[in-house]
Amino acid sequence: MSKAKAERESLFRDLLDRRLPQILGIYLGACWAVVQFVDFLVNRYVLSPNLTEVAIVVLISFIPTIMLLAYFHGKPGRDRWTRMEKVGIPLNLVLTGTLVFFIFSGQELGAASKTVTVLDEQGNQIERVIPKSQFRKKVALFFFSNETGNSELDWLQYGFVTLLEFDFVQDLFMDIRSGYYGTAGIATPVYEKMKKAGFEKGIDLPLTLQKKIADELHLNYFASGSFSKKNDSFTMTVSLHETKNGKLISKNSFTGANVFQLVDEVSLKLKQDLEVPAKHLDEVNDLPVSEIFTNSIPAMKSYTAGLNATLFEQNWASAQKNLELAVKEDPSFAMGYVMLKLVYLFTNQNQKRAEVFGPLMQHLYKLPERFQLFVKSDYYFLKQDPEKQLSVIKMLVSLYPEDVLSRSILALFYQLRNRKDEALAEYKRILEIDPEQDEVVRAVGRFHKQRGEFDEALKYFKQYSEKFPNDIKSYQNIGGVYLTLGDYKQAKTYYEKVLLFEPENISTLATLAGIEALMGNFEQSLTQIQDALTLCKTAKDKFKVYKSIESYYEMRGQINKALEYMHLKLTELDKFSPPLLALSEKIDALEKYVVAGQKETAFAKARELEAQLSPPFNEAIPFGYLQIYIELGDAEKAEEAIAGADAYIKKFQFEINRPIVLNGQGRVHEIRGEFEQAIQSYQKQLELEPTEAKIHRNVGRCYRQLKDYKKAEEHLQKTLQRYPFSAKTLYELALVFSEDGETEKALQHLQKAVKIWENADADYKYATQAKEKLSALQS
Repeated sequence: MSKAKAERESLFRDLLDRRLPQILGIYLGACWAVVQFVDFLVNRYVLSPNLTEVAIVVLISFIPTIMLLAYFHGKPGRDRWTRMEKVGIPLNLVLTGTLVFFIFSGQELGAASKTVTVLDEQGNQIERVIPKSQFRKKVALFFFSNETGNSELDWLQYGFVTLLEFDFVQDLFMDIRSGYYGTAGIATPVYEKMKKAGFEKGIDLPLTLQKKIADELHLNYFASGSFSKKNDSFTMTVSLHETKNGKLISKNSFTGANVFQLVDEVSLKLKQDLEVPAKHLDEVNDLPVSEIFTNSIPAMKSYTAGLNATLFEQNWASAQKNLELAVKEDPSFAMGYVMLKLVYLFTNQNQKRAEVFGPLMQHLYKLPERFQLFVKSDYYFLKQDPEKQLSVIKMLVSLYPEDVLSRSILALFYQLRNRKDEALAEYKRILEIDPEQDEVVRAVGRFHKQRGEFDEALKYFKQYSEKFPNDIKSYQNIGGVYLTLGDYKQAKTYYEKVLLFEPENISTLATLAGIEALMGNFEQSLTQIQDALTLCKTAKDKFKVYKSIESYYEMRGQINKALEYMHLKLTELDKFSPPLLALSEKIDALEKYVVAGQKETAFAKARELEAQLSPPFNEAIPFGYLQIYIELGDAEKAEEAIAGADAYIKKFQFEINRPIVLNGQGRVHEIRGEFEQAIQSYQKQLELEPTEAKIHRNVGRCYRQLKDYKKAEEHLQKTLQRYPFSAKTLYELALVFSEDGETEKALQHLQKAVKIWENADADYKYATQAKEKLSALQS
């Protein structure tokens, strides 16, 4: 026997004598038992699943300590503690603690849920147990494939997903995003991305595209499926993947004749595959989907047709017809009434919307609690009780403080009330709850941009860009900041980066063309925007391009051409926008008719819009009349319109419209020669819209009338910094220089303004005044 072999055998016998292999084996067995026990506790008491991983890391890390103890104390008899043990074991403990700290730092290691107690809008106490946001399962759910060979069952491609999504709504552990995502035809990010990739109906997406969409929306998982039919039984096959690597987590098939029961089985199995805690599954309120949605196949089919009519065709008449049929088939179909009231809202049928609330409130108990609160919020809006509406939304957030959707709704509500600090606080709270809410990072950036806090805005946008360097939204956002700052060179740099990823991105092409106009490169601007028009494939694309062309001609004083493209823009808007939103856009367009000298047309359009808008939204028409009377210089009538607009704002607390009223008040004061009061109104408007540079032109105009030429120039230069080729601003600054005796400067600015307006309409008063002033100064 060789010496080396003898030494190995001696060492092995020594280890056996010290019982090291036996003790290590027992320890590993005990580790397995401990891990199983921790896993049991995690599921039994709904604790953080991270605890199981902590247990594994700690137990494995302790192996050196176990080996030291076994080696020095495994033999029978009494042993002394050695120096190696006294140093090695504490060192092992320190290293284990350090390892756990670095691996699990910042991760939740306590309970996966918490209990909250709140008061409802009637003062009643409510208590709920809710999951913490970081433990929610974020899943993209794609439409199914029909493998039956029967096209009459195509509706189930969407119907199965609708049922699954609604079944998941009951469980806050589930955060599901589908092509519908609970909308009434308003396209979701999931659907928009499917459509952009060429899958307009959202069916049969390749696995790679599913992964790409889930990844871009920062969802951890994605699921898709198919169904077949044999005799009277359906077979649903559902696959669940992890987004990070595309790994298949599970693939299961379910067979049965009852569609609703099949969906219940699928949803439960998906939750189990996603490792939702077993105790939570035992205790969560999980009613059969037929109880909370509908148990009628005809009603379900009509409901699906209604959603598809808005999503795929923007056909609101068809949507209304199908949803009305759905609730006729099942008069207790609460979600059918929810979608029907939304369709009535968007189609400007407020009386019908009010009538739907009767059966909806009667069957409100069928909806999951969160949906009940959404309905209550809308009910109080209908009753014109904004305070109770806010109470319901706050209660929603209190009951579900970790629910991002609820906080987003509250943030939006604060925005409508112009409570910007509170809205921003809600968005930042969302990021504290769930740092992975990357879209909220952009929302916070946009908020800082609106407040004129450009460094903060760039910080958030660049944070998003660093995390998602291939996402064009990051470059659009950063470009938008530089655009607002008037740094067109930097803005172009970022918008051009977008085109590296998407050369035919219409929105970006239109923006770049607009930047060329702002820089005075008018021919290049018009060429670029006309080129973009040839690439348009959708009504939404054409709308964006027509809007850009309209702005171009308005800037050049060619108002009749601007009107022509405004009409084209509004025609395209009608093809994809809900009618109510389209009517709102048309109210904003009334001023242009007066500028073009078509006063009677402006009034006729205003009366037409007032007749089309149903109560209470017809009360918003004073905003349109305000524009008309301001442009006509009728202070008395404008003041009446201001009173109507102010009443509308106060009634619904839509303080987001307050800047329009403040601007109107400033213009009325100007018409009356009350320039100091006008400045006060404009300054208040600037507090609400600090980045709206054109307000400074109004302030500068007032200071000129007060003969404070220094302040007038100071404010007008602020507008020029943002709009260096704004002919109106150049003309106004020329008047300042002329009145202040600086004729040379006045001539320079007038010549520039007249050049911009060289092809302006003959009856465009601002261009005419500029040319007359230039002629007078030259002579």
